[in-house]
Amino acid sequence: MKAKLFVTDMDGTLLNSQRKVTNGVKAAVKKAVDAGVIFTVATGRMHISALPHVKALGVNVPIITYNGALVKTVDGEEVFASYLDRKLVEELVEFAESRKLYIQIYSNEKLYYREENDKSAYYRCAAGVNGNPVGNELEKFMDNVPKLLIMVDTPEEGDKVVDAISEQFGGRIEAVKSTPVYIELIKPGVNKATAIARLAEKYNIPMDSVLAIGDSNNDLTMIQAAGFGVAMGNANENVKKIAEYEVADCDHDGVAEAIERFCLD
Repeated sequence: MKAKLFVTDMDGTLLNSQRKVTNGVKAAVKKAVDAGVIFTVATGRMHISALPHVKALGVNVPIITYNGALVKTVDGEEVFASYLDRKLVEELVEFAESRKLYIQIYSNEKLYYREENDKSAYYRCAAGVNGNPVGNELEKFMDNVPKLLIMVDTPEEGDKVVDAISEQFGGRIEAVKSTPVYIELIKPGVNKATAIARLAEKYNIPMDSVLAIGDSNNDLTMIQAAGFGVAMGNANENVKKIAEYEVADCDHDGVAEAIERFCLD
């Protein structure tokens, strides 16, 4: 049996360590699409951040963004959205700022934070998105928020922050690391796996025929849910432990390898 719906994470998976899609991956995606495979992306990124990479691949399917909280087509049509309660957003910002942690808010496809610093500059470079430093007006941008992001200095600090959030907020928020120093804050039950299930239903594809590939903790749910769960060679140990298959790393066309092995005859 071959995979009919191919869903890839973006950073560290579809994109190499230089945040580019290699020619080898582009060629493999074209072969898959020409063969009738539905190819799409599931990322923690904003829609506008993921869009240029998806357009460059020439695919026109809904894109899963904000770790599953927002699904929109390439043309911008909203398929599904899930937003955090404003009061909870306020509490999370207070939690972060009381601990002197950098936190940014995503609202209506724009990015907001208090002030420019090394973390906002790093994110701007990594995601290709210009944020908005709004100082004391941050409270004006706490509606229609699909997720928040805390950035820390070390993986160990990130683990402690995740534990502290889980202890303080219980089941009200899901804190998951998308990189060693990125902590995504999303609504419980909203994740890449639930978004993929919606797409699979839309295209009448059973989950057994879905392939999900990734490298980080925010990919765990979709890799577990898919019939073909694939870890990148550069994936962390949590991902490799639960994935059924493993391919080359992002600098050696792991996504292209997965396409060749599991989608094409």
